[in-house]
Amino acid sequence: MSAETVQASLNRRFTYRADAGECWRILKGEGPVFGDCEDYSLTLIWLLEGRSMVRFWWALITCKYVLWHCLSPRGAGHAVVWCRGRGWTDNIQRRMVARLPAGYRLRFPYLVPLVLLKFLFRPLLKRI
Repeated sequence: MSAETVQASLNRRFTYRADAGECWRILKGEGPVFGDCEDYSLTLIWLLEGRSMVRFWWALITCKYVLWHCLSPRGAGHAVVWCRGRGWTDNIQRRMVARLPAGYRLRFPYLVPLVLLKFLFRPLLKRI
């Protein structure tokens, strides 16, 4: 399945819903899914890597995908994903673009240790 087909499938099922706290997760299941920008990005990577956690983590470790914290065009904190050889995407654009559109301001990358910490401390962060 092509990357465009995978993303189009996720786009049809995904509805934005803000998390209570910082709760990063991969949205699994075949039906409608609800989450925020981090959840969209992580889910897209997981789907592009064939729903394999091993391939998901390997893709992050080798920087095939890099999640970035940025400011959205509205000025709010936001997560986008850079895909090596493809470009940028997020739950606002919902498609791969070669360059981030005007208005996005990159802040810092969420490298593998940060992503791992977010997953490990998810239960604690959910309560804050």
